Amino acid sequence: MRELEFYICNGGKYPYVPHRDELGKTRFITTPSKYYDDLYGQQIVEDYVEDTVFAERLGYDGAVIIEQHGGPNSLVGQSITMTATIIAKTSRMRVGTVGALMNSYLTPMRFAEEIATLDILSKGRYFAGLPMGIGGNYHSLGVMNPTYARERFREAHDMMMAAFTSDAPFKWDGKFFQSEYVNLWPKPIQKPGPEMWVPAAGSKDSLAFAAKHGYTYLAVLVPWPILLKNCQNFKQAVLNAGQDYDPRRIAATAFVHVAETDKQARIEAEGHFMSVLQNSLGSPFHDSFPPGHVTPQSLRGMAAGGGYRSVDISKLTFEDGIKSGQFIVGSPDTVAERIEEVTSQMDAGRLLMYPDGWTMPSWLVRKNMTIFAEEVMPRFRGRHGKPVWDRDEPGFAAITRAEYAARRGPVPAVPTADIQGVGRVDIRTSHIPELRVPLK
Repeated sequence: MRELEFYICNGGKYPYVPHRDELGKTRFITTPSKYYDDLYGQQIVEDYVEDTVFAERLGYDGAVIIEQHGGPNSLVGQSITMTATIIAKTSRMRVGTVGALMNSYLTPMRFAEEIATLDILSKGRYFAGLPMGIGGNYHSLGVMNPTYARERFREAHDMMMAAFTSDAPFKWDGKFFQSEYVNLWPKPIQKPGPEMWVPAAGSKDSLAFAAKHGYTYLAVLVPWPILLKNCQNFKQAVLNAGQDYDPRRIAATAFVHVAETDKQARIEAEGHFMSVLQNSLGSPFHDSFPPGHVTPQSLRGMAAGGGYRSVDISKLTFEDGIKSGQFIVGSPDTVAERIEEVTSQMDAGRLLMYPDGWTMPSWLVRKNMTIFAEEVMPRFRGRHGKPVWDRDEPGFAAITRAEYAARRGPVPAVPTADIQGVGRVDIRTSHIPELRVPLK
């Protein structure tokens, strides 16, 4: 079997709300918060963290923290905070945010500072996502005009990357952002910055953007023929950019559930997976795609049929999900065979799996993750059987105090200070002379 990296992404959904049909047009942005219960919410958030941390112990390569706003689809509205918590509770697993929306920031410099800080706290095992954000987020946050979403996003990206790579303050005078002094402190450990993942439903604009900058294409769930075409377009864009294609540049996504038998797996997973389709993702077209949120080319493709969301997703069946590769459910043998088939056709080197079905209880999530780690994952790991963080060369960051000193070399010169009765001295405490106070 092909060698793959495996990342988990829990949904953290709040399921204790009425069916979508009873709530009106959507559960995403108009579900009244009167349905929220503090204790249920606390349990969901705590389980989200602990189930994600559990992935390191099982040997997953990494975890992705998503972000949603304005409804019960996820209680993770602040992926940066959640990621910082998970980084503090893990030591080696890669952790990334494919959630923080750059368009929700008044300035991309705040985002750049958060990325740099997470990279430092994780000792170089952090990676970042650059999602445009689904339409509902533009409605609920109220700080982004979707008409200018892509244009503003591109400028924010360019400003942030310039800050990552510049060694001196510079002026930025753009259409959306202006600053006399762009001067990033601190800088990321990874140079020029952490690895970036770009979720895309298939817009050629997004695929070309990811390819041009050397980013990973996170293949958002779309109908199977469209997905394969997207992967081919991305690979060609990588080659057009003068780069060699590496399968790790494509991360496949799927709702994955493995159990003792095919029958048992379907019993455990079907209700949760169908709830995602029927109650979470279904919404009126104008809510999902406000004006300007997608390119005119993508909009024409959806209107013509056969593209992303050209069919009401809530009308899809479980069999539709299995056929498209969006659902991978069964015994270890069945799941392994389907993963091999899907990732081979996509030529993907990574799989981002949703092990919690967005609504599963923690005990079932952990059962799924454990069986997968013990009976499926090793088939795609080669003879070493290790996650990427246990077989790569040491990271960029120093781990111990002794390593700081050995790798850093001589301590650079620091400012001096005037001390009364002593004169000008080096402010490093090891070089401050003893201060003798005269006895009266």
